[in-house]
Amino acid sequence: MSGLAVHAGPRTCVTRPSSLSGSPRRSTAPQKRANVSLRVVPLDAGPHVGAVAGSFVILDFPVTKGGRAVPEPSVVYSESLTGALYLDKPAELQAYEAAFASAARLAQGEAESRDTIKRIIGEMRHD
Repeated sequence: MSGLAVHAGPRTCVTRPSSLSGSPRRSTAPQKRANVSLRVVPLDAGPHVGAVAGSFVILDFPVTKGGRAVPEPSVVYSESLTGALYLDKPAELQAYEAAFASAARLAQGEAESRDTIKRIIGEMRHD
C-alpha cells in the first residue's frame, strides 16, 4: 500500500485538538510494515494536480489464487462531505493516477516523512 499525505493534513483541526492527537501517531504505525509506504507532501512543494483532487483512494485488485485469471479493474474511491463516489471509467482512473503521480513526485522520502510526522506530533502535544 502506498499513501501520500499533504503536510497540512495532520495539522488540520476539525474538532478538539485532544481528540486528534492520536491521528498522526497512528499514521507512523503502518510504516513499520514492509508492504506499507506513507510519504508526506510538504507545504512548500508548490502546486500539483493532487492538491485539487481532494482525498481519494485507488483500489487495485490482484489476481486471485484458483480464481480469475484477470484481475478486476481498478476503481477510484473519492469521499466528500455529503457522499462518496466510485469511479471506474478509464479516463477517470487516468486522471486520478496522474494526480497521485504528481503528488508522489513532490513527496518526501519515507524516512524524511516519518521525521516530519513525528515533528508534527511533538508540535501538537500540549501535555
